[in-house]
Amino acid sequence: MIVDYMREGNQSGVSLQCERPCVALADHDWQYQLSKTSNSIVFIDEGRKFVESEDFARAVRGSSNYYVLFTRTDLPNLPFSIKEIYKIKTSGKHHTFEPLYPQRRGCRFSFSPSDPMHDFDILIVEDSKSGYQFFETRFSDSDLVCETGKNNSGLLKWLDANADKRVFAIADGAAFGAYAQKALRLQDEHRSSMAICLPESFEWLLMASGVVRNDVIKKALEDPSSFVDSSEHESWEQFFCSLLKRETAGTSFAYQKNKLANVYVNAENADKVMALIACRNIN
Repeated sequence: MIVDYMREGNQSGVSLQCERPCVALADHDWQYQLSKTSNSIVFIDEGRKFVESEDFARAVRGSSNYYVLFTRTDLPNLPFSIKEIYKIKTSGKHHTFEPLYPQRRGCRFSFSPSDPMHDFDILIVEDSKSGYQFFETRFSDSDLVCETGKNNSGLLKWLDANADKRVFAIADGAAFGAYAQKALRLQDEHRSSMAICLPESFEWLLMASGVVRNDVIKKALEDPSSFVDSSEHESWEQFFCSLLKRETAGTSFAYQKNKLANVYVNAENADKVMALIACRNIN
């Protein structure tokens, strides 16, 4: 319908109401179309194979557009939030969008509402830098073993190879969309011993917990879409990281991805973070 509207406008019989220009990409000249498109909402229909290519991923990076993709593929080349994956529900002539993955308490997503029945032996995080440093320090005096998957695909491979173990996994939900289906199906198969926690990001946890807080952060967390610029941030995870760095610069809370300041891991602040994701002996 958007293609019809682009060609014929109001004569197409399609009514389109949006504050931004809307564009539908075609297969044959998508690269040319994107090169001429900015500050727009770009719709891509199901079956467009180019969305799986690295060329498309490169074109999206640094783009000022917002993308709506209709697809059943995982798209590991693109970092997108688990919260931004929807299914279409149809009732007669009416169509609505609903989140594909139900969110449970503690920043966890699962197909089943049941909770793990056992304490965990292993905590694995996707992050190998500040996030891993935080959890390794937090549980250094416990029997819990901390591991890192080093990246999203590494985390998924580790979970697949260690599905028989009692494991609590943490990844940045804001960039985990491509891996969500496989990870959550694995969790569902081992729901008594595996839990997958997907907060927006580690930086989001530090801010949402109140460890770092000011008016700018408060407003950005309440309505991030009013603050993020897609030409500067490829994902929500990057936005939250940039926000935390900017708002803590020059303070004792100055945030660095490679080395976490000691103030973040003191008991009082660490307790605040863990309260958001607590599950059995993960606290």
